[in-house]
Amino acid sequence: MIKRLLIDAYQGAASLLYPTLCLNCQTTIRPAAEPPLCLHCFSNLSFTNYWNLPENDLTDRFAGRVPLVTAVALLDYGHGSVCQELIHALKYHNRPNVGEQLGKMLGEHLSNHAFLSDLDAIVPVPIHRKRLRKRGYNQALHIARGLAAKMDLPVREHGLIRTDFKGSQTTLGSLDRLKNVADLFAVGKHDFTGQHVLLVDDVVTTGATLDYCAQPLLEKFPGLRISIATLAAAQL
Repeated sequence: MIKRLLIDAYQGAASLLYPTLCLNCQTTIRPAAEPPLCLHCFSNLSFTNYWNLPENDLTDRFAGRVPLVTAVALLDYGHGSVCQELIHALKYHNRPNVGEQLGKMLGEHLSNHAFLSDLDAIVPVPIHRKRLRKRGYNQALHIARGLAAKMDLPVREHGLIRTDFKGSQTTLGSLDRLKNVADLFAVGKHDFTGQHVLLVDDVVTTGATLDYCAQPLLEKFPGLRISIATLAAAQL
């Protein structure tokens, strides 16, 4: 009892000295808030509801390029949006926990998705070792771990490997994005014969990265079924 009181007192003092702030507006929030947003900013998130639509704007983005079972994104991504602040915190401000929290949120929806009921594994989009050394973590892996926690699926961290590094895609146009990721991915050490895998990334724009991740998998494992899950989908 005394130990519990001391812990509570310590946590209370810590919250006064180092309050948890909303990632978007910087107001004080509950330390347990997941994702770390105030109620107002959370209410400004735009959810896609793609998990209710096996064919949607995102699946249309890959039509004629990748034969998908389905594709889903949790949020609409817009410049200056709350979603953008969450993604920036995840990728550039050492907040991998945001990826796991949002991954769990998406996993809650996908665990009841009929088109994904036969999934065998989750495969995060890999990053090159140079980027990994600089950032310290692969954000897609943390998203995958959040999804796995709710979907009871294995994460195949080395299902794909990135073979080269050509820098960030953030400032590139559509055509340059396609050129920047061509031939950058290869199949890793796992055997996906006859399986249905979920490819996971943070944001999808043109779909170039996910397209070039899917191609080596489909070439090595004919008949492989692929679905896609991302935290956000940007408008084209």
